[in-house]
Amino acid sequence: MWTNITKEQFDAACNKHLPSAWIKFAYKYFSKETEKKDMKLNKVIWYVLGVLFAIGFFGTAFHMPHFLIGLVTIPYAIILSVLVLYLFSAVKLNNLRLNKIAKELGVSNEEYDKLAMKYA
Repeated sequence: MWTNITKEQFDAACNKHLPSAWIKFAYKYFSKETEKKDMKLNKVIWYVLGVLFAIGFFGTAFHMPHFLIGLVTIPYAIILSVLVLYLFSAVKLNNLRLNKIAKELGVSNEEYDKLAMKYA
């Protein structure tokens, strides 16, 4: 039963499966809990994506040549695709890590969440 697990047991299981640098970077710079001091990279990427989108959108609306629209759309698609794939992979890897911790503790994912809230 999850209520019998001590903080020491929980910490030992968590320390055995620490997040990788890949996961840490994604959550540090792109999560809801990102601190103000770490927002620079996040803001730069979203600003670049916003500008590229706006140029492509208005270029299409005002019938600019397809070559110019393509010059903006292709980098936009590449940056957005790489960002989405990176963040998706980081979330999947983190979920695998949390599943390993829950399995080691012998609890379900919901019970792991309760333990995390209890010992946070």
